[in-house]
Amino acid sequence: MHWTDFLMIIASGSFGGLLSSLYIHDGSLVMPKIIEMELSDGSRRKNYHIGFLSDIILGAGAGLIAVLPIGLDFPKYIYMAIIAGFGGGSFIAKQAKLTAEEKISSQDKLPTIVASSVPDTDSDEVTFDLAISDRKGERQP
Repeated sequence: MHWTDFLMIIASGSFGGLLSSLYIHDGSLVMPKIIEMELSDGSRRKNYHIGFLSDIILGAGAGLIAVLPIGLDFPKYIYMAIIAGFGGGSFIAKQAKLTAEEKISSQDKLPTIVASSVPDTDSDEVTFDLAISDRKGERQP
C-alpha cells in the first residue's frame, strides 16, 4: 500500500465522521468551544470541547481500523472507510448513551442500606439492615 492510499483512507473515514456528526446533531455542526466551569472550591477551570472535530478524528480512526486488516483495493477501501467513519462516531455515541441509561437503571435497583446501633450493649457495634425501597422512596420489609 502506498502512502497516498493511507491519506485516502483517512480522508474517507473523516468524511464519514463528518456525515455522522451531521446526522447525530440533526444537520448542524457543533463548533469547538471553551467551556469555563466553576469548581466546588471556588476556582475556575477551562474545558475544551472540540465539537464536530471529534467525530472527524473518530471517523478517520475507524476508517483505518476497518480497512487496513482487510487489504482492499483502491475504490473499495474508500467505500469501506466512509461507512466505518460514519458508524464509528455513531457507535461510540450510542454506546455512551446506553451506558448512561444503564447506570441510572442500576442505581434505581440498588437496595437502601440503613445503619443502626445495637440496643442493650455497651459496645460500639453497628449493624446494617438492607431495605429495598420502591421508586417513591417507601421502604419495604
